[in-house]
Amino acid sequence: MATKARSTKSAAKRPAAAEAVRPTHLEPLTTIAVDEHRGHFGHDHADHDEPPVPAAFRTVERYRGDLVSIVSIIGLLTLRESSPWAILVVSFNDDPTPSPSLASYQQLFTGAGTGTLNMVDYFSDMSHGKLDLSASQVFGPYVLDRPRGDYVGNVYPQPAGKLNRNGVLDLAKATATAAGVNLSAFAGVVVCGTPALDLCGWVGGFAALCDDGSAQPSLLGQEMGHGYGLDHSRLNGSDDDYQDMWDTMSTANAFMASHPTYGAVGPGLNAWNMRLRGWLRESRVLAVPRNLSSDQTVTLRPLHARGLSGNLAIDVGGYLVEFRHRSQWDSGIPRSCILVHRAESNRSYLMTGTSGNADLVAGDRFEIGVPGGAFAQYVNLHVDSIDEVGQQAVVSVHYDPFFMPHIPDLVGGKVFGGIAVDGGGFIVINGKVIKIPPRGPVRELIESVGRLAELDDAGRFDQPTSRQRAVHDIVWSVGGVARDLELVSHTPPRADQIRKR
Repeated sequence: MATKARSTKSAAKRPAAAEAVRPTHLEPLTTIAVDEHRGHFGHDHADHDEPPVPAAFRTVERYRGDLVSIVSIIGLLTLRESSPWAILVVSFNDDPTPSPSLASYQQLFTGAGTGTLNMVDYFSDMSHGKLDLSASQVFGPYVLDRPRGDYVGNVYPQPAGKLNRNGVLDLAKATATAAGVNLSAFAGVVVCGTPALDLCGWVGGFAALCDDGSAQPSLLGQEMGHGYGLDHSRLNGSDDDYQDMWDTMSTANAFMASHPTYGAVGPGLNAWNMRLRGWLRESRVLAVPRNLSSDQTVTLRPLHARGLSGNLAIDVGGYLVEFRHRSQWDSGIPRSCILVHRAESNRSYLMTGTSGNADLVAGDRFEIGVPGGAFAQYVNLHVDSIDEVGQQAVVSVHYDPFFMPHIPDLVGGKVFGGIAVDGGGFIVINGKVIKIPPRGPVRELIESVGRLAELDDAGRFDQPTSRQRAVHDIVWSVGGVARDLELVSHTPPRADQIRKR
């Protein structure tokens, strides 16, 4: 939950999930990096599809006899980015005296709990090993010099004499600083209230609030993810947040898995959210060329299993295709599946297949555009098979690049705004061809909208007289479409509860 006003999140109903466990193939980045590149030291990569080995790896070739030296040097070469957080455990001055033990917080947030699906593991796996949070530290418990009644939560501006979310964050940081904590040494700050506080994150602000009840990887992955700049995920065609149930940035409306220690873990991030933060390992993404038609059959490994060899995602026309295996962070999803996402304005959007479901399984298909690529690129993805045991999926991908056909050859006759005069025509929206009748109110509405768009295209949108005439035509056309309808407003929500008895 970001710090803007949001409704309280509640967990969605979901199938019973297997208990999440960390598989052996999720290895530390430094070990994987050596394994992936050690066979290429000093070789010419002209015959390989993957990018050339970085010069840094060639430089350390002389040290290959000493694996410890190699791992240390790789770590220094920014393959892993140290990103420690300061965890401030706080309570209000009228709360019960907090426990002095910080062991449970250290297990959840720091390197002490590595390998247990804690926050260090989460950000390592979701960043394909780029982020290292193992040096995070827990401080406190601190007693804030304010009573609990002063906290008003998500209220802006902050009322006089009260603390909103920003206020309690500032007070906790000031209290820790006064106690000698150098917060500038940390990438971010999590304020964890005991026993209770709030749950939110500051988008791009490297700060989050939680408490003893919400300190779970499923929820913290989103709130700390906000700190790195991630925003809520959505379903294609909707502006509502929390609509991608296979993505961390939609918790708690997502498929979470139970954990014996932490409560809930997962699901993982989708590929586009990883790419938006620069965390997706692009060398493991198969990019389909956008300048020619092609057919490919591709084998995918689970998106977060960077320790397994093979492709982790496919980029086809800007859509990222990923395989999600029902294990570890994704133990709570209903079934292993293929997912397709697009991105727009720092948000990922989950796509649905031709059958209407988003989680594609063997036999399902995702298709967008017109075969051949007329007016918009064409993407056709078919799921051939999913191997649960082997942790791989096979998909067939067809792609046609965009091209602009000669309109008269397509619809015949004189063309106005893409619609043939005295004949039917079509428009293309998001790659979907929509037929337009040769006459009638729908035709009139489309033509009037086209005239408004033409003003914008010609740079005349700021001319009031022309724009007023175009808008008038649109309103008149809408009236024609709705002339035979009786428009009745919906009953306001909760009206039955507030009606006078």
